[in-house]
Amino acid sequence: MVPSEVPPPPARGAAPRLRRNVFHLLDLIPLSTSSVAPTFSLAAAFGVMVAYAGPQAIMSVLVAFPFFLFAALLFRQLNIHYPHAGASYHWGSRIVGRRFGGLQAWIVTLAYFLSLPPILVPAGAYTLSLLSSFGWVSPAVVSSVFWQSMTGIAWAGVAAIPLILGARPTARFTEAFLLVEVVILGAFLGVGLFALPTHTVNPVSVSWFFSTGVNPLDFALALVVVATILDGWEIDSYASEEARRPRDWPGTSGILGLLSVFAIYLVTMPLMVAETPLSALSSSPDPLATWIGGVLPSATWGMDLAVIISTASSLWLTAFILSRAWYALGRDGLFPGAFARLHRRFQSPWISVGVITSAEVAVQLTELTSSSVFAFFSVVLTAAGIFLMLEFALDSISATVGLRKAHRALAVEHGALRHSHPFYRIIAPVTAGAMLTIVVIGLYTNLTLLYVASAMLVPAVYFVWRAARTPSIAPPLEPETGAPLPLPP
Repeated sequence: MVPSEVPPPPARGAAPRLRRNVFHLLDLIPLSTSSVAPTFSLAAAFGVMVAYAGPQAIMSVLVAFPFFLFAALLFRQLNIHYPHAGASYHWGSRIVGRRFGGLQAWIVTLAYFLSLPPILVPAGAYTLSLLSSFGWVSPAVVSSVFWQSMTGIAWAGVAAIPLILGARPTARFTEAFLLVEVVILGAFLGVGLFALPTHTVNPVSVSWFFSTGVNPLDFALALVVVATILDGWEIDSYASEEARRPRDWPGTSGILGLLSVFAIYLVTMPLMVAETPLSALSSSPDPLATWIGGVLPSATWGMDLAVIISTASSLWLTAFILSRAWYALGRDGLFPGAFARLHRRFQSPWISVGVITSAEVAVQLTELTSSSVFAFFSVVLTAAGIFLMLEFALDSISATVGLRKAHRALAVEHGALRHSHPFYRIIAPVTAGAMLTIVVIGLYTNLTLLYVASAMLVPAVYFVWRAARTPSIAPPLEPETGAPLPLPP
């Protein structure tokens, strides 16, 4: 083991520290790209988006992307000044105050935990579909809610393995899986482009990219789902304490990951719409397989394989974000201290990973009580999108406040963002307003989602109360220098 990877022994009574100097920039970029999981995202969410907005689902991505890019730029600025495993929660605590940080802690928990079932639900279906293509399981097994749920539970256990093994194995697994995913998806994009002249079902139209005729409420719901296919790049901020240059690389790699995935969407989505009936896309649990099935039916199994590979990496990387956030909450006293306990050998927050996995299994079992797996999946996916957008909105508020403090020269040496730029002071409130607007419209158009989201927010009261009474909400030491980190009242 390289000596620089081993953290110094913690001070008496202090929480153990994550292993440092693990992630290189070339590790963080694949993490950010694979966490967004372009192949899985298209397979899992594009059908729901088309069901809401038709071919203008593509336009919903174009409309939402600038605000996610702004959020990524703000994440980079926040991470430059406050590298921390808790990322969003910590930034709110340091810049706005403890109570705001407590609210952010619960929002982050909901955002990423609710993102896990929409990965597990299709993971089981895709795996069974692949096995069926080889004749290893019957069509009855593929359509069985029970076996889909059991296969998803098996995936939850598999995904816990790299997380328990630690940061470096997680990075290596991710890089290998991403390489295979990109090669397979790239090959199918080549097939789709070659077949376009003879397989066009819907002629390409400018209205897919810009239209005023779309129903604004349905379009807003599509925008909420977009949050689930344009998030994940922020994983590098949650990995900042384990990065070799925690103030420089995290944030930059997130921006590069977001741009890479957006480029993939701009090529893949129009091809899918052009070569597949919209009714087939909107009703399919795997629109990518439906698309390839119409273009090259004999190769559908290859797309299933790419989706499964993408699903696996997305599963453990989403859990990685949540495990680091929970580790930080345990270290700071908002969660029980056991959540900050690290494995003696692998230096991974194994108790946090175990709790996440157990909770995933419990949610998968509730799927058995749902009469429609697709309906269950759609509700949870949309709820995840709501809380992800709310998380980014709160981060943008933190950036707005911090940049204002810096601009007014009211910050002490470690109290707020330094080197502020007018561009960031403009995009921070704009991004916060855009994200909050989409959340409000999404909840207004779906009363069931409003009731569910409202009920889920009730525990936030406890975290706000707990944060206000927890003096150690900031970590005891600054990640690079070891200097104490003061916290605003």
